[in-house]
This record gives sequence, C-alpha cells and structure tokens, in this order.
Amino acid sequence: MKFKALLASTLLVGSLAACGTDEKASDETAEKATAQESTETKTEIAEKADAVTTASIVNDAEGLKKAASTEGTWIFAILNDVTIDDELVVAGEFHDKGDAANPIYRKFAPYAQDENHNVTARYTLTVPKMTVQSENFKVQAGTVKGDVYVEAKGFTLTADATIDGNIYYASEDLKATAVIEGKVTGAQEVKVASADADVVTTASIVKDGDALKKAASKEGNWIFAILNDVTIDDELVVAGEFHDKGDAAKPIYRKFAPYTQDENHNVTARFTLTVPKMTVQSENFKVQAGTVKGDVYVQAKGFTLTKDATVDGNIYYASEDLKGTAVIEGKVTGAQEVKK
Repeated sequence: MKFKALLASTLLVGSLAACGTDEKASDETAEKATAQESTETKTEIAEKADAVTTASIVNDAEGLKKAASTEGTWIFAILNDVTIDDELVVAGEFHDKGDAANPIYRKFAPYAQDENHNVTARYTLTVPKMTVQSENFKVQAGTVKGDVYVEAKGFTLTADATIDGNIYYASEDLKATAVIEGKVTGAQEVKVASADADVVTTASIVKDGDALKKAASKEGNWIFAILNDVTIDDELVVAGEFHDKGDAAKPIYRKFAPYTQDENHNVTARFTLTVPKMTVQSENFKVQAGTVKGDVYVQAKGFTLTKDATVDGNIYYASEDLKGTAVIEGKVTGAQEVKK
C-alpha cells in the first residue's frame, strides 16, 4: 500500500501535465504528497492535470482560500467537493508552471485524473461568490456552483467545466477577453461595482448613445452607467420614478454612474457624457464620479452632483424651490441659476 501511494504521488508531480510539459518530482516532494494522502484512494484523487511540485492541493475551505490568494501558487486543486460560506478571491499574478519566463497564467483544477490524463473524478466548489483578480485564470473539468465575478482579463472556462450560476464581468473589455467553452447555467453579462452596493444587480449598463437614452428613460432602472465616453447629439431626458436598489420599500432615488471601480470601491476609470442638453425629470437624481459635458436642466427636486463629479456646462433649475433642494458638491464650470 505504501509503495502504491508513493508511486501515485510521484505520478502526481512527474507524469500528469496536461499541457505536455514533463515534470520531475524530488524525493522530498513525493514524501510530502504521500503524507498528505491518508489512503490509496486519496493519493489517486490527487493525480490532477498540470499538478506539479508547486501546486496547492487542498481539501477544505480554509485551505482553498489560502491557495487561491496571493500566498498560493499558479495552480490550485481540490481533492473533494468543497463548500465555502463566503467570498473566494482568486488574487495575485502567477506564471505557467510557476516559471517567471512563462506566460502569465493561473488554474483551478477541481478534478482528478490518471497517468494518461483521463479524468477520473470531478468535484464541485460551492461558493456564493468567486471573485477573479488573477489574469488568465482557468477553471477546468469540474464545477463552480455560485456566481463568478471577473475583474481580470483572460478568464477561461474549459469545455468540460461548468459554472452553475452567473458570470459577471467588470467591463465589456474583460468580457471580450474571456474564453467560455463550458456550460454556464445563468447569465453572462457586465456589471459595474457601485459606491452604493457591492454589485449593481439591476443596473442599465451601456456604451452608446441610443442605449443610454433608453437607460435614462422611464424604461430604464434606478441606476444607469456607461463603460466609456459617450456622445449624444440631441437631448437626453432622465425620466421616471425609481427607488434605491430598485426596492419600492426604499426612498425615491436614481443615479448616473459614468465610472468603474474595484471591489474596494476605488474608482478605476472616469468617463464623460457629451450632450447638448440633459433634462432631469427623475426625483433625487445623482451624478457621481464622472463628467457631464453640456447643460443640465433640473425639473425635479433633489438633484445631486457628488464632489468627485463635474458638470462642464451650466445647471439651470425650473424654480427656486428646486434649486434649494439641490446638493452641488462637485465642479460646475458654468452658471447655476433659475431658468424657466
């Protein structure tokens, strides 16, 4: 039994390289792998694609969190189904085979295979949220049951892998770099983090003028955002009554978010909406972080311009009362006055 365990552990680091690279394990590595597995079955389970001497191979939630972090390695694997009750963050920059001379690459291997690279077992990671911050990160062969939030380019889901949930991208550019060959049971869409919530689940997120007009209308949502600079040649009307987070039990509130930010709410990019006239008819409407280049006509109470936002133009109010309810903390390059 010990001889078989040692042999299988040696195969783990010596012959199981799905990308075609031969890996040789030292006696010390083989001994560590053998000690990690208490039975012959567990040792065989540890035989994973691309598993090498630098792999983080775990079988519980805490071990997986560390393995996925900046303290982990270029590849991390699980030996069984694992459930995590909170967020799993895949962070850090790694290179293929742990060699800085190789391309940037990282991989999660929720499966086992034999010495001929045939998958012998597939495992499921159950997690409410997996946030991917490592570039060129691949999920192969097994299943992630939960939502995946992609904040780095080059995310890959192989043909034999599954996301039993949604994939949310921090931008259209990141979505464009993703390679999704496997099964995704939920949505695949762009979602921008906001200062009001960790993720805007009901946002209208657009990148052109026509889409922005619809997003700002009464057909849109409580928050709408742009992912790049946008120019509109005619009037943009912000209309309709909405509530914070789209919840009717919450206060009336609407927001325009011409920016993106990271998971810590640090703004990563600011965008400019160029428009001859923006007419605000939605109550408690806020412009945050980016720039509106053009004149803003306020026809509803509670208009707000945050301190990190700019109106490169004039703000005209339909009455003194409406002007009195406005909160202008940001920069206004032109006039602020009542104009009926």
